[in-house]
Amino acid sequence: MTGRFEENHLMQNITAAANVLAAETHHVVNELIAPAWVFGVGAFVVFLLLLLATMSLRSVSERLPAPTTAVDVHGSTGRDGQRSGH
Repeated sequence: MTGRFEENHLMQNITAAANVLAAETHHVVNELIAPAWVFGVGAFVVFLLLLLATMSLRSVSERLPAPTTAVDVHGSTGRDGQRSGH
């Protein structure tokens, strides 16, 4: 029984020492420049603006017409009047 008593007493001493150390430490509190909810609303607004930009550009490829004529950079044709493939 003395072994169990010593373990219990040791735990109480450790707990008491931890409480004393916690009470002696200084708590540094860094205040935010705004309330916490302002950061959440700000992030939400930024994401909405990004969504708006994405949605406004999603059909640009459909609005622009595809080029109708191929440009021959070298100005030459191959055999049988066909253009080169490269």
